[in-house]
Amino acid sequence: MQPWSIFAKRWPDHMLELQKRCALNPDFSQILSDYEEAWTALDRWRGVDPAGSNRIADYERLVCELEAEIEQGLNT
Repeated sequence: MQPWSIFAKRWPDHMLELQKRCALNPDFSQILSDYEEAWTALDRWRGVDPAGSNRIADYERLVCELEAEIEQGLNT
């Protein structure tokens, strides 16, 4: 997947703000990196594990938590 495409799908109206905050805040940049990694892993495990597996549920939870952190960062 191309860089930023995961974010463009999830937050299409906030791409400029995401990039700006990422450039200015290393902690925010790390959250975006963690989100991309978790989302990529979730996508991979969905193709391997049976639906509803514990591993998929764990990654879904992690992606949701990271989304909440990103949205909080966008709203501050």
